[in-house]
Amino acid sequence: MGWLAAAWEQVYGLIVEDGWIAAGAVGALVATWLFTRLAGDNEVLRDAGGPLLMLLISLLVLANLYTAGKSAARNRMS
Repeated sequence: MGWLAAAWEQVYGLIVEDGWIAAGAVGALVATWLFTRLAGDNEVLRDAGGPLLMLLISLLVLANLYTAGKSAARNRMS
């Protein structure tokens, strides 16, 4: 029965972590869309939307990796 609890913990962890990634990605997309809409006719700012989205998604992935690493280290020490 211990393996079932361990499997459930792993599946639950994936759902929670991936859920935050998905919510963050949607938030980054909305933020980028708002940025490009507020840029108006300024083409330089509008063209910065793609790199901005890439930056936001990269930061999201790095934050998730950092959190997962801390969680793995904490689980390893227990």
